[in-house]
This record gives sequence, C-alpha cells and structure tokens, in this order.
Amino acid sequence: MLRPFSPSFALASLLVGLTVAAQAAPAGRSVVLTGKAGESPLIYVAPGTVTVILLGAEIQRESVQVEGRARFAIFEVSDAGVTLSPAVAFGTGERLALRVTYREGSPASAVFLLTGQPGAVDGLVKVSRPQQTFEACRVELSATRERCEAQAKELEALKARPAVLNPAAVALAGLVDKQGMRGKHFEQGCYYGRGGELRPVMCWGLGGTTWSVVVLEVSNTGGEPWAPEWADVTPEGGEPRRARAVLSGQAPIPPGGVVSVAVEVEMPAREPEVWLRAPHTVRVCNGDGSRCLSVPQVTL
Repeated sequence: MLRPFSPSFALASLLVGLTVAAQAAPAGRSVVLTGKAGESPLIYVAPGTVTVILLGAEIQRESVQVEGRARFAIFEVSDAGVTLSPAVAFGTGERLALRVTYREGSPASAVFLLTGQPGAVDGLVKVSRPQQTFEACRVELSATRERCEAQAKELEALKARPAVLNPAAVALAGLVDKQGMRGKHFEQGCYYGRGGELRPVMCWGLGGTTWSVVVLEVSNTGGEPWAPEWADVTPEGGEPRRARAVLSGQAPIPPGGVVSVAVEVEMPAREPEVWLRAPHTVRVCNGDGSRCLSVPQVTL
C-alpha cells in the first residue's frame, strides 16, 4: 500500500538522513608539526580507503614527493593538501616517506611516514603548525631584510656593469682582449665535490686576463628546492674570498633537477700561461649558508 505523503513525514526523513550523514563523516585526526629534528608523523593508509591530508597552509605543489609513487592508485596534490590511496597493502613495518614544502612559515617543510596497520587507517588527517612567537617573527624578518639588502647591492653592481649579451658586448666590456680566453674541464674536482644532497654532475671553467668562471652542473637529490645565492673561493693555503657573481639557469633548483650554476671570480691581471692553473676550492651556498656545495681542486 502506498503511504500518503505528508510534510511531517518528509521532514522526519530529512532529519534522519542528516543525522546518519553526520555520524558517518570522519572527525579526522590532528597532527601538530613542531619542527624538531627527525620529526616524521605516521599516517596509516590502506587499499580501498582514500586518505586526505589537510596541511593547514599553502604548499609548493611541485615540491611534493612520495616514495614508491607507482604503488599508489590515487595520488593527487592540491594547494594545501594531498589525497592518496595505495593500490596494495604495505608489508609489515614498511614505511614510505611523503615530503612537502610550505610556501612560507615555520617549519618550512615536513616529512610524513606512510604505513599500514591492521584495523587502523586514517581517512582524514589535519596538520597544523604552531603560531610563531613575536621574537621568532622579528628574527626571521631581520634575516629576510639583510638578505634583501645584500641582493639589492648585488643587483646595483650588476646594473652598473655593461650588458654582456653577445660577443661584441664582451669585447667592448674588456672581458676578452687579443689574448682571448681558455677553457678547461675539472673532472677531479667534480669527483670529490661534496654537498650532502647536492651533487656536481659536470664541472668546467673559462679563464681570461682578469677573471675566471666556474660552471657547475648541480643535481639536487634532496627533498627541498635549492637556490644558489652566493659563493666563495679559497686558494690553497689562503683565505676565502667572495665570488663576484653567481648566476643560475634556474632558481630555485627543484628536487630531482639538474641546473647549471656559473660562479664568476675576479683575478689579478696575469699572463695566458697561468690561466686556470691556481688550485682553489669553490663553495656555492643558499642565502643563509645552510646548504652548500663544495668543489675542491678547481684551477682558476
């Protein structure tokens, strides 16, 4: 028998449906990042279940990396979150790292360990970072201001120099005279280059009467972008001195990227027979000097 429609029956049905939906909606689990060394929160995943990780702030989408990407049936990155689901169950004790980098704020990056556990799976994980104290903000602002001032000075120095865009401009600038220039590969320096997650793939250089240029093809194997901003050179038995300029084919260098970085060094006037003969160590660093690549046995 058909039941006659009544407004009270429709309202009751709607309320029941809303109650069931509210009960079924996952409350989620909260994770607070502290920025402590070695901090890697566990996130439990399982096949057939979609895990949503809300990161609480805008991230660099291109920086997101996950180990064993092919093992995930779903892996999507948004401006402030990651959605994923493994295709098969994880082995006992198996963990895969998920790395993300925030666009601003502290901590600047985070590593999560994806794992499986019978009877446990995270449908929703809400990630947050503690608010920065006034003192921390002041220190960060001061450091940023110093970097900006240093970069502004370098920019003014570069603007003061004549544009070098073609061979004619190079000749007019006096960078190459009738004695020309000399090129050389630095295979041994490349072999012994050290920089943690930064690796020199190829090293070569050019030398002229009053200058030398070292070109490093740098591979960034780490989980965070790297932006080379300054360099110094140290002769054997001597004191380090700042390079005149550092230019990069792309900045920052993304994780997994390989980019050429050129370091220009001012040299005392010299004859061609001693060009690219003096042994030096070349060190290229990011703004605060926390990530540097050092290449020894480079002749300038």
